[in-house]
Amino acid sequence: MTYTVRQLEQADLYAMQSEWDDLLGRSTADPLFMSWAWQASWWEVWSGELGLELFLLAVYDENERLVGLAPMYAKSFRTPIGWQVNRLHMVGNAWKLGPTVRTEYVSFIVDTAHTIAVLEALAQHLAGSTWDELIIADADEQGMKAWEPALSKSLDISRLVRSESLGIVVATAGIFSDWVAALGKNTRLKLFNRRTLFEDTFDGAFARWEDGESFLKTLNEFHVTRWGKPCFDDYAVDFHLKLLDRLSFSQQAELSVLSAKGKAISVLYDIRAGNRVYNLQAGFCERFHPKISLGTLHLGYAIERSFSDPRAASYDLLAGSGKNTFYKSHFKGEQVSFTTIEYVRSPVLKLAYRARGCLPSRMVSSVNRFFRL
Repeated sequence: MTYTVRQLEQADLYAMQSEWDDLLGRSTADPLFMSWAWQASWWEVWSGELGLELFLLAVYDENERLVGLAPMYAKSFRTPIGWQVNRLHMVGNAWKLGPTVRTEYVSFIVDTAHTIAVLEALAQHLAGSTWDELIIADADEQGMKAWEPALSKSLDISRLVRSESLGIVVATAGIFSDWVAALGKNTRLKLFNRRTLFEDTFDGAFARWEDGESFLKTLNEFHVTRWGKPCFDDYAVDFHLKLLDRLSFSQQAELSVLSAKGKAISVLYDIRAGNRVYNLQAGFCERFHPKISLGTLHLGYAIERSFSDPRAASYDLLAGSGKNTFYKSHFKGEQVSFTTIEYVRSPVLKLAYRARGCLPSRMVSSVNRFFRL
């Protein structure tokens, strides 16, 4: 079969929601972070602010059906001696460029019936393009296993791991009470048993929050009180409002609130996409009661809701270690890893990386600043 790779324009990106999400449903790519709603909203908010050039590659089969997407962008910079470095990044993250929301499980979107052929077509197209490095931040582990052989087949590439982080996914296809029973004593107390105190003493309640704008405002207020700064800056608020407005039929916002005597004391920002619920953010009163850990208690209600939802098979706590410890590891879920990978094509940069490895630690930072490594 013959495949055609085309570089699409920004107007194409905004006009292809149906085609994009149809392909997403035929792929193993993440149903939230790689969805059109997330990717288009991220691009609309940050591309102009960060001066990014869209490099969106689409692969079509001989019947003109979309079978692959590589949502990337280009960003160049100059070293102090005037040497220009051309970097490709994946839409959704701005590694070493600026603060944006974090996009996880990053990968290309490929029809599973055409995986190898489409990835090879993308790699061949990249071989004919001008770039020095490709950065894939918070990469999907399985997606990279399929991608890297195709890339190596067409290009002489060095692979560098720039960072790694862990997350936890709780399987929710079983019985909630069985999962609770398997938790450690202290985790079970915080997540479930303290409900009695919360509900009986404080008239506590768990409920949906319908309006996205007021929800995000309340979430930010909790963070200002606890951390001294909002959870989301103005750009991130704009992104999330656009995202919530663009969610597809297979996605649903699951915003929730814990209230005590009618007053909101905790909010939880979840989105269900496909058969997974993603826990994006949380905010709460840190000193509500010495025996109640509001963040963990709220997660218990949300995870129970996921167990009771026939559309949900898992609850994803995503990457991040928490304020003091990797508390997510106590939730008896599957550990997942997120890796930021740098694929280096430029011979000069390859040499710089090799040289950096031989330098004393005090000189490494100087090399990093010079090459912006």
